[in-house]
Amino acid sequence: MNSYDEYEPDIEYMEEIGDIEGLVYALKDEDPIIRKEASIALKRMGDEGAVEGLIEAIKYEDWQDDYPVLTAVRENSAEALGNIGDVRALQPLVQSLIMDPDDDVRWKSARALGKLGDPDGVHALIEALKDGSWTVRGHAAHALGRIGDETAFDALAEVLNDDDWHVRKYAATALGKTGGERAITLLLKVLNDNDADVSWKAIVALENIGEASVEPLIDIFKNGDWHIRGRAAEALGKIGDERAVQPLIHALEGKRKNDRNKYIRGKAAEALGLIGDERAVQPLIKALEDKNIYVRLRAEDALERIRSAGKAYWIVHYDNGEISFDYPASWEVMENYDEKKIIKGNCANSAVNFSINKHANMGDITATEFAEILRNVFLIQNSKILSKLSFKVRDMDAYLLMGENPHSVSMTRILICAFKKEDVLYYLWFAGEPEIFDLLEEDMDLILESFQIHKT
Repeated sequence: MNSYDEYEPDIEYMEEIGDIEGLVYALKDEDPIIRKEASIALKRMGDEGAVEGLIEAIKYEDWQDDYPVLTAVRENSAEALGNIGDVRALQPLVQSLIMDPDDDVRWKSARALGKLGDPDGVHALIEALKDGSWTVRGHAAHALGRIGDETAFDALAEVLNDDDWHVRKYAATALGKTGGERAITLLLKVLNDNDADVSWKAIVALENIGEASVEPLIDIFKNGDWHIRGRAAEALGKIGDERAVQPLIHALEGKRKNDRNKYIRGKAAEALGLIGDERAVQPLIKALEDKNIYVRLRAEDALERIRSAGKAYWIVHYDNGEISFDYPASWEVMENYDEKKIIKGNCANSAVNFSINKHANMGDITATEFAEILRNVFLIQNSKILSKLSFKVRDMDAYLLMGENPHSVSMTRILICAFKKEDVLYYLWFAGEPEIFDLLEEDMDLILESFQIHKT
């Protein structure tokens, strides 16, 4: 006698110990509830040792109509077979998709076929696009997109006119994966769909097609309504084609009336950060001063993305033989023919100003003592000291001082870092609005950390 003939299955325990054989046997239990619990456990486990048992459990027979709970067994078995991904399940899932009377079993079979990804399931899925249930039609379209077989193109194109928006949405997504360039015209028409989600999926589908969609997406970005324009900007950013850079910059600058929407301009900044083109740097820097916080934050994120991508144009190296340092290309830096203030510059339209100052014959004073003199000047001006730090780097004594200087209507953040080597002292001076100062902190760190005195 089989040891399972007289047992009362503890499904939870069998799942815990990984008893696949016992759970498969429980799929045939006289109690339909036990069958259901076993099918749920096997779905969670996803073990290929259960495939044959699940194939049996997914089969529909007329007598099962008297036990509605067995519908759940077939549903769970279809999901389990999709999760396992064994090709042996292909024909049983096709049969369930075509023959099962329950909508939920059919759509879960369609989804499972999509997970299997086998082209031999395409014909049945195309037929399922005519199913009376929108759920089945929608999941069949989604599965066809996952498989990516071009033979489904015509059927998916027809389903773009389906009465249910869910189905149209899945069809649009699938065409982006299977149709290539020939799907573009169809997807552009879908942008006028009454349902916003369908239009959005059409944009995503155009994005998936890639470079061939760039010009149509640029046109959408220029002329669509603000919701669609924002999503077109996202797609252009993800495609990363440089043809989109100039239209996105124009939108960010808000010169046209229909470009003054904060959402459009923020999305333009975001896309420019993804593309990472040098032409976007200065417009993005300027956008750091935008009156709208959404635009400012997107511009900040975009600049950080460009910087972290390590684009060569982002860093400029200055070396005059006496000193050297690196600085971001977005900063304006120029030599100043003055004995003391030898370099001056700015960033963000002078929201932050910068200079390098030289003092020779300073053998009797340390960098710390010099910075203390500056600190006293701060205090005399009623400024607040925020931080100070003494350190040594590359044979130079250094001292950093940061403070804030109040004005009648605003506050100015000031950072001074003095470097001394032998009898020559240089101090780097930054001043600007605190908010912009914080945004450009990494830029200033780059200058300070790379600064070096070569000749004294």
